[in-house]
Amino acid sequence: MQWWCAAQGVPWTWRWQAYPGVWLFVLVLAGGYRLLRRRFPETDRPRFRAWMFALGVAALWIALDWPVGALGAGYLASVHMVQYLLIALVAPPLLLVGLPRGFYAALGRGPAAPVVRTLSHPIVAIALFVAAMAWTHWPPVVDTLMVTQSGSFLLDLIWLLSGIVFWWPVVAPVPDRGWFQEPGKVAYLIVATLVNTGVFAYLTFSPLPLYATYELAPPVSGLSTRDDQLLAGLLMKMGGAVVLWTAISVLFFRWYRRSESEDLRGRGAVIPLLVLLAVAGCTDSAPPGEPPAWIDAGPLQVATPVVGEPPASDRAALYMRLRNPGDSLLQVVRVEVPGARAELHRTTLEGGIMRMERVETLALASGGEVVLRPGDLHVMLLDLERPLRAGDAVTVRLFLGGSRESAEFLAQVVPLEAVEDLLEEGV
Repeated sequence: MQWWCAAQGVPWTWRWQAYPGVWLFVLVLAGGYRLLRRRFPETDRPRFRAWMFALGVAALWIALDWPVGALGAGYLASVHMVQYLLIALVAPPLLLVGLPRGFYAALGRGPAAPVVRTLSHPIVAIALFVAAMAWTHWPPVVDTLMVTQSGSFLLDLIWLLSGIVFWWPVVAPVPDRGWFQEPGKVAYLIVATLVNTGVFAYLTFSPLPLYATYELAPPVSGLSTRDDQLLAGLLMKMGGAVVLWTAISVLFFRWYRRSESEDLRGRGAVIPLLVLLAVAGCTDSAPPGEPPAWIDAGPLQVATPVVGEPPASDRAALYMRLRNPGDSLLQVVRVEVPGARAELHRTTLEGGIMRMERVETLALASGGEVVLRPGDLHVMLLDLERPLRAGDAVTVRLFLGGSRESAEFLAQVVPLEAVEDLLEEGV
């Protein structure tokens, strides 16, 4: 390496060396991810998500450590552009894919939810991304910040945060926007391939070098400063297009596969629906107000167990009527649904704000009846392994306290707007 540096005119101080700050940053990311996985155990392809997060961290490490970090910090504008692509376009989607689904669910219910919803709106996200890209490539900003380590770190941090904001609407499941599915995401990314044209043209077609940082730097290769700047502009346009069109292709084929599966499921949904109706002993012609058809499920009786087709792909709610036909008190202490984390919840109105609180025990006196319905007591299905669609059926198991008995039955997934009518009609 010493002979290469001497031949290229690069000071020998720019030799291979470990950057403690970069390694510390990588270790902090890895440690934080480990804590998140412990706090929110992953059930949806945990190994795949761990690999995605590791690849995102690796992209950041490559961008910030030697040799890319050293060359981009003050020698070559083209390598600086490689850093930008890795930090703003490659690492963020990998990191977001790798995060546990439970973390997103908690974030969607937490105090930061309004901020996340605002920043992740597609129009806001792409506007912030373009503004950050333009500002961080403006020559006075680059020449001012790149002369110090703290200034260079600020540029990298802005790139990373703007990249996370940009990719959030495409990758993150929270907040769920029914109108912004795969077709909208494809259009969003196609727009993104066009918005960097201004910066690309500014770098590529400028007759003079724009950045004093690289114009005054010791020569590292046979490239002139102007050619290095031209290469940086081409990398922004072509490299960014490769990343974005790869994501567009993934979204397109996912949309195509899902459309095919939904068509098939729609044709085959009649079979599980008929089976459920036969088990329940009821038909679509049951008149309103008729007593509900009760299903014997162990010591409990169940009527109208339904799951509202969720607007979000990772959570849903289970509703039903429960009745205790026996002579003793029954307490439901736990709910199990394969492929989801099931919790009893109650919705309350406090100060005009709807809140959900967890319920540990549901008690039914002898002959007692309770209705689990929207806006009141219900069962939340969290961290769904797969999205639920109308026509699906899920197995529900209620565990009773003070005994080893349980109640097991099927719940049908129905359109959300039909839940209240079904509960009232008892069919």
